[in-house]
Amino acid sequence: MKKHFISNIQTKKYLSILNIQTLIVVMFSIISSYICFRLKLTLYSDFLILGLVIVFPITFSLREAFRRRERALEYLSLFKASLQSLYYSIESSKLNKDKKLEFKNIARNISELLIECLSKTSKAAAVQKRSHSIFTFIQANKETISRTLSLKIFFFVFRINDSIEFLLAVKRHRTPWGIRAVVLVAIYAFAIMYPASLLRETGSDATLGYLCFATGFKSVILISLYNVQTLLEDPFNQKGPDDIRLDDFTFLSGITADEAAAQADIIEKGGKPIQYSEFKK
Repeated sequence: MKKHFISNIQTKKYLSILNIQTLIVVMFSIISSYICFRLKLTLYSDFLILGLVIVFPITFSLREAFRRRERALEYLSLFKASLQSLYYSIESSKLNKDKKLEFKNIARNISELLIECLSKTSKAAAVQKRSHSIFTFIQANKETISRTLSLKIFFFVFRINDSIEFLLAVKRHRTPWGIRAVVLVAIYAFAIMYPASLLRETGSDATLGYLCFATGFKSVILISLYNVQTLLEDPFNQKGPDDIRLDDFTFLSGITADEAAAQADIIEKGGKPIQYSEFKK
């Protein structure tokens, strides 16, 4: 049952590249093919220029959207690693158990709020305000935390804040809208003009079915590339097949309480943290 449910989710994600834009382009292709076939309309069109208008902008937009996704993965990894390292540092300090539990709750709340903000429509200001609570906690307990440890802590705090600000910027800012608008107009123009151009090349031998299929197929390919680029614009919203799996980057995800405690104990004794796979041996 669970596998069937996951399979349905994956199918919906892959079908997400087919949307209202795809339907509009297909309708334009069929209507244009019918009109050109019935009225015997022909047109000489330099599709080299039209191809440049489509190919270069959409290639540029896809490349930039993919880079933003890869950098978002990098900063999500940095955020999780820094937050957990900060947690281990606090666990190895001389703070009492209540204070350590308080910080663990702070770290978990920051992680959950950031993931919620990225995947939904939460306000970024709430995440930024919550991240400041780490500094407030350290200032309130600076007498217990040693100077050496405090320097390590502030280094991790810097990396956490750097990651949060970058991820929020990726969520709020997209690639230039004007480029995507030009590409969309060019794809619609292709769907409208291509049947007449194809009739000029094939003459009266072309059938209506051939015109509709040839125009519709090429138009769907082009608009699907445009839709993929649009989905990559927001790699956090869990709507596309290539979206980032945010649950993998929550605080202490994939680590049990015993493993976390063991890591903190090793760090406290000055040892090197062991790999998580070694806990299973």
